[in-house]
This record gives sequence, C-alpha cells and structure tokens, in this order.
Amino acid sequence: MGFFDDLVFPEEPAGERAVLVRLGPPDEEAGRYAPPVDWYAPALVPQLAAVGAGPQARVVMTGWSVWPGAATLHLAVFRRACRRNADPGRQSGLRVGMLFSDGRRVTSLDGTVQRRVRYMTPQGLPVDAATEQATGLIPLDTGLQQTRRSVFKTDVDLYLPELPPPGGTQLVVEWPDEAVAETRIAVDAAALHAAAGTALEVWPGLEPVDLSGPPGALASVEFSGPPRFLAPPLTRHQRQTLRRQEEERRRYVPRADWQEMRWQDWSDAAVIRARLDGGAPADTAVGWHGATPLHLAAEHGSGEAVAALLPQVTQVDVRDDDGRTPLWFAACSVDEGSIRALLDAGADVWTPQLGPWSPGRLLLTTPLAQLVADLPDSVLPSVEEAGAFQAADVLIAAFGERELWVEGLGIAFVRGLNEDELIRRLGADPAQCPRAAPEEAPFDPTDHEESLRFVGVTSVPGRPGGCVLTQQGYVPSDNAVLRAISRGTSAYGIYYNPKGGTFGTLARDGEIADSEEIGLPPAEQDPPSHWHFRFWQRGRTFPYGANTLAYGCAAAGLKISDGRQAADHGTPRRWVALPRELRA
Repeated sequence: MGFFDDLVFPEEPAGERAVLVRLGPPDEEAGRYAPPVDWYAPALVPQLAAVGAGPQARVVMTGWSVWPGAATLHLAVFRRACRRNADPGRQSGLRVGMLFSDGRRVTSLDGTVQRRVRYMTPQGLPVDAATEQATGLIPLDTGLQQTRRSVFKTDVDLYLPELPPPGGTQLVVEWPDEAVAETRIAVDAAALHAAAGTALEVWPGLEPVDLSGPPGALASVEFSGPPRFLAPPLTRHQRQTLRRQEEERRRYVPRADWQEMRWQDWSDAAVIRARLDGGAPADTAVGWHGATPLHLAAEHGSGEAVAALLPQVTQVDVRDDDGRTPLWFAACSVDEGSIRALLDAGADVWTPQLGPWSPGRLLLTTPLAQLVADLPDSVLPSVEEAGAFQAADVLIAAFGERELWVEGLGIAFVRGLNEDELIRRLGADPAQCPRAAPEEAPFDPTDHEESLRFVGVTSVPGRPGGCVLTQQGYVPSDNAVLRAISRGTSAYGIYYNPKGGTFGTLARDGEIADSEEIGLPPAEQDPPSHWHFRFWQRGRTFPYGANTLAYGCAAAGLKISDGRQAADHGTPRRWVALPRELRA
C-alpha cells in the first residue's frame, strides 16, 4: 500500500493533459532583468547580518540566491511602528547599492530603460510593446503571501544581473525616512562565484519550441510589486537635473588648467578666479588662433571676468595669431565693463589691427564712443564714414527691436516695384493672388517640397521703397527668380541656410551681378559696407539678423522706413504659385 493510497479515490479520472504553453531553452534575454527561475534552481548562500538600523526600523541581510552569472540579494525589513498615510515612492526611501572592486556602483536607484517585449494574443498574433524596465539592483516582486508581507516585516529581493568581480565588494544601505544612516558591509564575491557553479539546471537539453501549433495563451495577474518603501529610481528629468547641478558645482572647483571651459564660463568671474586659484596660467593660448584667456574673457565675458585676469597677465596687449588684442574683442562685443577694465590697464587703443581699423576706431562708431573720443591720438571718423554708419544704422533700426526668426528664411528685396508688377514678373495674375495669413496660404507649410513652389509678396514703405519676396526656403535668392524680378531695376536675395552660413545674391537689370557670403567678421579685402553694417559687431545692439536684412535693402537700393513686416512670419502676404521655369 502506498503512502497516500488511503487518502485518495482510486476511481478519480485522469487529469487534463492539453498543453497550452511549452518551455523552450533560455534565450539571450533570460536572466537579463529577472532571475532565470524557469530553468534553474539557485544555490543558496546564507549571510545573516544587520545592515542598517534606525529608531523604528532594522534592515537585515539574510543571504543570496545564486544563479549562473547572476544573484538575488535577500533582505528582511523589520519595523516596530508603521505610519498611516505614509507617502510611498519617496527618494528618501530605502536605498540599497553595491560597490564593486573595480570601482563601479550598482544601486536600486539606477534608473530605467525602455524594454521591448513581445507576447502572443489568444488568436496567436505577436504583439510588440514597450515598458519601463528598472536597471542596476532590480527590485523583484516578493509576492502577496502574508508570510512575506506582514504588517511589521517585509521581505525585499533585489536582483543583480551579474556577479560582482573578484575582490573587495561592499553592500551599502541607507534609509533617510527611517533615520537609517549609510551602512556598509563586506560581501564575499568569491563565495558567490563558487556557488554559481552549483546552481542546478532543471531542464538540460531543452529543444526549441515548435510555434506552428494551434494558438493559445496562458496568463496570470497579481496586483503586487516591490515594497513601496524602496526609494524609486530617478526619472530621466531628475537625472538630467542632478547632472547639471553636479556640472555647475564642478565649474567652481579650482583646477590648474582651462580645459572644459564653455563660452559662457568666460563671463563668470567666479569660474575665472577658481581656475586662477588652482594654478591655471593666465599667459597661455587656450582658444583658436592663439587666443588667450584674456582674449576670450573680453570676447565672451564681462568687466569683472576681465578684471579678474588682468593682475595675472604680463601683457595687456597680447596678440592672437591674427594680430588682435583683447581690446579688439571687447570693442567688437560692445561690452562697457571689459573696455573700461582694459583701458584702465593701459591697453593700446589706436594701433590698427585689420586694415585701417583699430579698437578705438571701431568704438567711435558705437554708443560707447565717449570712452575713447577724448583720449590722446583720437581721430574722429570722417564725415563720409560717419554718414555711412549712420545710414546703415537707420536701415538696421527699421527692422525694429523685437527678435527676428531668420533661420531658414529666404528673402529678396526688389527696388521700386509694386506688388502687382512683381506678381506679374513671377508669371501670375495679381487678381488671383489675394492677401492671406500664413495659416490660410494655398499650400501645406509642413510639406517642404510643396511650400518651395510658393512665395509671399508684400510691399515695404520707403524712399525709395519696393517689395519683398519671402519663403521658408532658398528660392527668393535663386538666380532664375532674381533675373525675372530685376528687369529694369535691382534685387538682392538672401538665404539664411539652417545648415550654416548666410548667402546673398545681387541682380541688376535681369543679370546676376554678385554672390557672396554675408554676416561674417570682415576681412581686410571686404568692402567698407561690411564694416558699416556691423558684420564685425559680436555684441548685439539690434535684433539678430537685422543688420544683414538692412544690408540686403541697401544692396538693392531701398531706403525703407519700416521693415518689421518684411521678415515677420505672421504677416499676411499675397501668395504666388511659381511657374515651372522658376520652381526649385
């Protein structure tokens, strides 16, 4: 008689033998985010120790379940007082981590990744989905059984998808909410490696599953999860915030070099002083073309940053590889504090550094002219030169004080034509081109190819005035378009290439007269107009792009009085469909 024979009915029918799901061999994902419980029975490594203690809570380490190449850490949390209405998921909750012998840190707060998962519907259709997957020490669901989750004791299982490298390993526990201070305990990595070789493979030699059978599904749901007092991983936004805070903190740590300086750091006197305090040399080339820290602080910085460097430099008029001094860059930046600091240090004002241009001559064309006008050897600009700068400034001011959005803009200024005549030159009937707001334009602005077949036309007032042709694209500066609209007059097209560079093309009487890149700091051989329209001026006293728009007006012969609507993307225009011969 068998051991259980007197406790069962021998006439009980045979159990259901239909197979719904069959286990296959482990794939590459097995054991990556959870223990490979379907294929292995783990080796158990006991390690009983208190790893954290607070007034109302104790964290006890009970041991490890060790798998081939991975391990599960078992903790038991004991509390003698459970708070009502406790706020779960706090960053100040229970924190657990490991410090490996190679210096790596793995914690229960290491963030999440997007994990792709595939499952089969009851109809046998594969479905791909994405889920947030914890990384590092991965919290596991310890189940709903009362023995695992009592009021005063909770088991916490954390999965480590790798074994610690050989050498000294530490377990680190901290729980601010329960006043558990950071506590460290040694972990025997060698014992875990030895145990991994004894984990029992339950189903050796599993055959791949044949998926050609009838569809089916097997699923179960448990409303459970890791204990809620575990500190959650930081969100992506929180990690970025902490990284920025750490970078900000490190900016002010003294160091003996100028590496990793951002352009905005050159305007921060505290950063400059921290580098100098750490031993960073003031008289050294650190930027392109031999720029020294004093050059860069004068170009990007402030008077306080320049003043911090001046006591450490041996030559206030040090020149870069192009022969420019710090005062040149301060003048181009139109920064009063930097200019005053350099002048007080005896900087050379009048020696030319690019053609006839000296820092003082540049400054005499700016609102800061009074800083140098009365200095010895001062030479005021000629009436002709002063008039050229004044005329350019009037045109620049015509584009207003609001910021302009010129990236990707194509615009052509046409002298003297009215809207109807310009539309006819574009091969369209003015009567068929009513004025309309951009959102009512006869094309889909999100369709780039379609939008390149249309341009907007609007007039600009002036003596003389004219019209502008606009598009979010390069067509207004296209040679064929400029030839068609410039018969008997002149036109200048500009394209603000979003990939880099601003390009201008001049057409007169139906012919292309010149093409150039504009807006760059002028070279010695460049025309005086590049100086007059302040291509050299890095510090803005006008909206970005206003000077290049004004330059295009002048090149086409317009003297407009109000150009604010010319480059305003929200202004209604008369929309013209270009004929095939003028299309991009």
